[in-house]
Amino acid sequence: MPKLEPKLIQKELEKGKVRPVYFLFGTERMKARELIRKIQRASLLGASVNDFNLEKFDASDTGIERILDSAQSGSMTGGTKFVLVRNAEDLRNLDPLAEYLKSLPTCEPSGAESFSTVLVLASKTFDGRKKASKVLSDLAAVVPCEEVKEQEREAWIEFLAKRRGLSLADAERLSLRGLDPWSLDIVDQELSKLELVGEDAFLRAEALRSGVSAYAQDEFIDAIFMRDKKRALGVVHHFSKDLEVQLPFLGLLAWNLRQFKLFLLEQETRTPSLERRNPMLQQKLERWRKSWNRRTVQDLERGLFEIDFSLKNTRLSSSGLWTGLIFGLDQ
Repeated sequence: MPKLEPKLIQKELEKGKVRPVYFLFGTERMKARELIRKIQRASLLGASVNDFNLEKFDASDTGIERILDSAQSGSMTGGTKFVLVRNAEDLRNLDPLAEYLKSLPTCEPSGAESFSTVLVLASKTFDGRKKASKVLSDLAAVVPCEEVKEQEREAWIEFLAKRRGLSLADAERLSLRGLDPWSLDIVDQELSKLELVGEDAFLRAEALRSGVSAYAQDEFIDAIFMRDKKRALGVVHHFSKDLEVQLPFLGLLAWNLRQFKLFLLEQETRTPSLERRNPMLQQKLERWRKSWNRRTVQDLERGLFEIDFSLKNTRLSSSGLWTGLIFGLDQ
């Protein structure tokens, strides 16, 4: 079975048809989120969500065996169970998943009542070279959620604007099409600004001119702590040449590092946190911890100090220091 386009899966879902296993992959996270939401709704047939019919896993700290145990147990209250696995690229061995697929009576789209469980795995990548990948391609719904092509951007912009009840001027559409970097999440973030400022043309223009530096900075922080060199390199140029934003951003990065060091200490000593953390921050810290040890944390701390010293004492371009920080993640 070839890779299936999101539109085909959406049409199946609109007809009330689901598949027992979905493997969603790609960089366009909003596409994946929208599909997951629709698959969940179609799978549960309107039933209220509870601990028996919905289970979520993060593959960065959960093995495939635990995930499949959940999938094979079904819902204790009857009906279909929905199992979601995020960061599926971290699953080292997909052979058990391939065997699970082979054991199913059917993998064809059907009414949700035909399946005890619908399993969705969301991944950044799909490695077709692995032995199990052929079984996934043949039996599961392998769905690419890749970046939107330039010629399709305007249609997506209109869709997202309509969802927010916004009417866009031609200049606003042009501005949104030309965003760099470009993703559905970034466009939706910019549309949220327009929604907040209302109909005032001057404020709308100012809102769009504010750019996506905040998004780029959030992406960079997450990429650094996930040790994702490629993603960090993709956004670093959006702030590394602007001296006016770098010191505040460096402060934000240092704050995240302090929180991370405290979290690692708590994990090492098995002591509870002294302060109640924001749940989103807690989730990030848990995702980040798998790739670090004391030495690599110290290396990051040293790299941030060098950038801070350069910014405060030389006022020269620090682009090379930022890229040096990124390449240091390999060590």
